[in-house]
Amino acid sequence: MNYTSQDLILSSFFGKVICEPNWKWNRADTPFADYDFWYVWDGEGEVILNGRHHHVRQRDCILFRPGDLTVASHNPEHPLTVTFIHFSIKGEASPLSLLPSLVSFDPSEFHEQCLNRFVHVMLAKAYGYEEESTMLLGLLLLMFERQSQTEQASGDHARHSLKRIMLDIAAYIMQNSGQQHSISDLAKQAHLSPRYFSLKFKEIMGQTIESFVIEKRIERATYLLRLGMTVSEVSEALGYRSIYFFSRQFKKVTGTNPSMIRP
Repeated sequence: MNYTSQDLILSSFFGKVICEPNWKWNRADTPFADYDFWYVWDGEGEVILNGRHHHVRQRDCILFRPGDLTVASHNPEHPLTVTFIHFSIKGEASPLSLLPSLVSFDPSEFHEQCLNRFVHVMLAKAYGYEEESTMLLGLLLLMFERQSQTEQASGDHARHSLKRIMLDIAAYIMQNSGQQHSISDLAKQAHLSPRYFSLKFKEIMGQTIESFVIEKRIERATYLLRLGMTVSEVSEALGYRSIYFFSRQFKKVTGTNPSMIRP
């Protein structure tokens, strides 16, 4: 789906709040008139949406739509912290009606930064805030749709969790490309056996853990060489045991000598 500023109409009802101890909804007889994008940061609660019961907790996201009948409450000892964005859409028909009501967001979507940014932009009301806020809401709806497709395709919570773990490991490798990453250390970080970790990494990421580590080191090496560092400096910075080994590996991966990359 693609929503532009012409499609989405923002309202003055938005924010990030910790729900009061006695907070509850009782809209079983009063349907929603518009849309409400509702994300749970923390806490636990119960939502009955159009007769269907949901136990909601951290990273759950609910899209309330016109006509929805809702009853909700939460645990006062573990209150809900939520971001809510109330909006409407121009026109009568909306593709949002094709989406599920609830998804559980994968942290790798980085959706929480968008939620915080939306609230900050709407509060500041600086130049262009309406356009930026609408774009952020459109991005959040796109993420919601992508998450719903991922859940439908996998149909397996365990696999979904493994994918998140492997993405976290991949990000860690990229952030620490100068370190010597052993499979046993990475597997321990993922709380998996080395053999199972290696198998699942290749299955989910599409390449072996060994090739991924080398690929990210060479990508970082290329970037540093283009900044003007010497081959020797880059080899040392990325922890290679010798400049000759680094040069051979670089050429094997890229087909080019590292000395040819420098400006």
